[in-house]
Amino acid sequence: MMRNNKKIISMLVCLIIGFHIGGSTSFAAEEQIEKGKEAKKLLPFSKNDILAQVQNTETQNPRTPSGILRYDKPNGGSFDVEESVGRTRFDFDRLTDLMENHKTPLAAMAPDWLNLAIEHRTRYDVYDHGFTRAIPDGNEQIHQRTRFLFELKNIIDWAKFTLELTDIRAPLAEHGQQHNPTFANHFDFTQLHLDLLSKNFLGTGYGATFEVGRIILEYGESRLVGGHRWGTFTPTFDGIRFTLGNDKEKWGLHVFGTRPVQREVSQLDWNTPESYFSGVHITNRDLRWANVDAYWFQLNEGNNLRQRNLSTPGFRLFAKPTKGSIDYEIESMYQFGDTFDESIFAHRHHGEVGYSFDSTPWPLRVIYLFDYASGDPDPRKNFDILYAKRRVEFGPTGMFGPFFPSNLFSPVGFRMNLTPVPNVRLMMSHRAYWLADKRGPFSGSGLQDPTGRAGSFLGHMLDVSVGWDPQWSFLKRVSFDIGFSHIFKGDYFDKVPNSPGSKDTNYGYTMATIKF
Repeated sequence: MMRNNKKIISMLVCLIIGFHIGGSTSFAAEEQIEKGKEAKKLLPFSKNDILAQVQNTETQNPRTPSGILRYDKPNGGSFDVEESVGRTRFDFDRLTDLMENHKTPLAAMAPDWLNLAIEHRTRYDVYDHGFTRAIPDGNEQIHQRTRFLFELKNIIDWAKFTLELTDIRAPLAEHGQQHNPTFANHFDFTQLHLDLLSKNFLGTGYGATFEVGRIILEYGESRLVGGHRWGTFTPTFDGIRFTLGNDKEKWGLHVFGTRPVQREVSQLDWNTPESYFSGVHITNRDLRWANVDAYWFQLNEGNNLRQRNLSTPGFRLFAKPTKGSIDYEIESMYQFGDTFDESIFAHRHHGEVGYSFDSTPWPLRVIYLFDYASGDPDPRKNFDILYAKRRVEFGPTGMFGPFFPSNLFSPVGFRMNLTPVPNVRLMMSHRAYWLADKRGPFSGSGLQDPTGRAGSFLGHMLDVSVGWDPQWSFLKRVSFDIGFSHIFKGDYFDKVPNSPGSKDTNYGYTMATIKF
């Protein structure tokens, strides 16, 4: 394994090069250029209005609110500088939206009743001076994910069929990670469900969808439940979900009952015996300055190593980012139940305040972040993140992911989104971290000092990433991302038993994603 600083320096060089590479065309590799739109008009099959077929109100594209800060481009497209903290362009539904709007090459050429898309991503990442008990030195990995997405629609007005096959591998990995289901899942079903659709459910005037099969769940900013993400783990569920209304505009209702799917590296995944995950999620979008989410998630594991029986209610209140004004977000989650018959009460709170500048030469958005997740000396009593994703709030995940929102306090954090040229995005963040309870565990690291003498200051982390979407020739479907993170370790690592050492951690990655 390469552990010397030359590798980290090379990452920084790539980062600087990526920042300066840019063009005058659009940033998003998924956006069609005007020539592509003209070519599509010449296809032998006509393209109906896409919104007319999206009876599934969950995937409807919302109208852009007036004043939302976007980067206008000559070809009529736009780049969202107000991307929320919890979301990135690597989320699972991004590919779905592009495909359903015929903005992937295969979907653009397909007939009106068929949607197709293929996505492949390869990432190389490496870090030195570990932060966990299990890996005290360093680590490196090549990780690959390939997705095939297929939809049948418009054959029957009230039905749609979705199939997604995903292949996840780690051809270069250490510490046995290539055989770990967290990092590898060879060619398996991620989605396989039939949707029954209604434009006017029981005469209420609201659209509705009933899904049955293997599905992906994604709610709010995915702080408890999220789909495909920047990292490697992709939770899936077998069961049913009912959606009424629209969670992007006005109001929406989601009710689901599922079994979590247990991942197997080289065998077909199947749902976990005697384990159930269900919930209800309600949204209201009538007021721009006070959008509301309310939810209750229920997890019951009867045959699992962790044996969790957890109820997690919560709410989210936020204002959408707008040009030249302040926006905010507040989310609080409460958790009670038992694990291994030990009673639990835990809570987590997230807050942020953002501002999208209208007087800068480049689109710029700055966000202040706050997070608190309760802790306890008993690891079983800390806040459980269920099926959440953590990138971008807590830095890169995958084989890295040093911070979990469990027994964690981060009162000081900042994030900046900047687009110096239309097809380049720069993200920079800095956060400081403490243990919420110094006697509790540093979640995910295997480190704990039950006496509390090691203190609570874990350190702070600088995270920088650059995304570049070239828009010429065959590269127009490829996007590149480069990132670097540095953990300035706190005095906790000087005193905690079995410490991996107090040397700062350097992490870097390069990643390429291509869509067909």
